[in-house]
Amino acid sequence: MSFEYYPQSLGDLRGVLAAHGVSEALIKPLSKNHNDKNQVYSGSDFRPLYPLFDLEFRLRGSSSSQKKGARTEGQAIQEAVFKSFSWLRQDGGEVAARGVRMIIYAQYPETRLSGFQTSENTMPAAMSVEFTKKHPEIPRYLVLGRRGGGEALAVMVADPGAAFCDEVSNLPAAPGSRVWKHLRLRQTADVRLQALLAGAVGKLLPGCRLDAMGMTLPFNGTQVCGYTLEHALGINPNSNSHGDFEGIELKTHTQNKVTLFTPEPDMGAYSDDFTHFMTTFGYQDNDGNWRLTGIHRVGVRCPKSGLTLQIMNHERGKSLAASADQDVHLALIDDFGTLAAGWSLERILNCWTAKHNEAVYIPAVKKDCKDPALLGIGYKYDVKFSESIMWCRETSAEQLFEALYNGTLFLDPAPKYCPGRLHLNKRRSQWRVNDIHSAAKEIYNDVRFITLNGG
Repeated sequence: MSFEYYPQSLGDLRGVLAAHGVSEALIKPLSKNHNDKNQVYSGSDFRPLYPLFDLEFRLRGSSSSQKKGARTEGQAIQEAVFKSFSWLRQDGGEVAARGVRMIIYAQYPETRLSGFQTSENTMPAAMSVEFTKKHPEIPRYLVLGRRGGGEALAVMVADPGAAFCDEVSNLPAAPGSRVWKHLRLRQTADVRLQALLAGAVGKLLPGCRLDAMGMTLPFNGTQVCGYTLEHALGINPNSNSHGDFEGIELKTHTQNKVTLFTPEPDMGAYSDDFTHFMTTFGYQDNDGNWRLTGIHRVGVRCPKSGLTLQIMNHERGKSLAASADQDVHLALIDDFGTLAAGWSLERILNCWTAKHNEAVYIPAVKKDCKDPALLGIGYKYDVKFSESIMWCRETSAEQLFEALYNGTLFLDPAPKYCPGRLHLNKRRSQWRVNDIHSAAKEIYNDVRFITLNGG
């Protein structure tokens, strides 16, 4: 069965993508040498594929490039594998392709797409060398549609109508890219989410959550605001990497200081021996537990821990793709240069995922419940959400690192080691900003403040 689509206009493609749940898409005109053998050039850095799509960064063996002046000959290079990638067939069926990846050539720098073959050992014929040799004059377009929390649905467009070609050329460039065009399809999700939020804000709600069966249960933990909002919107609780509402992440906060994400170290003493790390670099509280706390900003020694956060092997202002072969990592080091804890570039990128590319920040107030009836059946808190929210879109790894350089994003750890009571141990690496409304302008390209009409 053929994979190729022949749309006469951009509207034809919109209809196909919308029918398969795509919210936005990247479109790239293909040159003759873009095929299954020569790879598809994507750009000089990770954008716009990351973090629009759900990718897993990892090492990929050795670079064999002999380019004059290349800095990475024989060194490990990186790749980012699509966690979910499917080709759309002409009959509307979908076929998974499990090996599609963005390969990162730091020496140029550039990124290329490879591994287009499906699990059934099929592939669009128009992606083959044979096709480009036989039909070099036929226009081809690779379309990557985003749906859910970053799943990729690919469409191979071949020999489209002239109107389609003109309309694609007039589309805006994708964020941070000179080779991809950006098509936004989702028109109703934003409106529907705003309508749902409007029904939840401005009124006192009992702190609760939905269980797996959709039943309402009291919830009295620290995440009561988030669970209560999900309950009000009819969302079952989740802790995976996908956004809460059709790929949109919902983040409630009771203060301006907000935790953006919580990647744990994968390097240094912390990763190798947690007990040794805590007893070496931490302090004991009155109960004999070991703790490590304090604000850690890049380049500033934290007097409480005696550790300094550093960005290693990266030149500020340089793209991370160009540094991907240089062992870039975040490091907590002591005064003697000992690596107490470290976060590899892969760890950071794999935690700053597709769900962060669009996020809604909703201020909340948590109060003690005063209703005797609710107290009697286990409710402890009431929650009220603000009618003023902040809607953020389009981030990048470079913006995240620039926020680290500026000190806007910092590490505020709270691990705990309890000798003899190991079940009480806690690992918590909180990466925070002091004022999310100010910090968002550094981290996202599109920040909008919206006032909802609560009821």
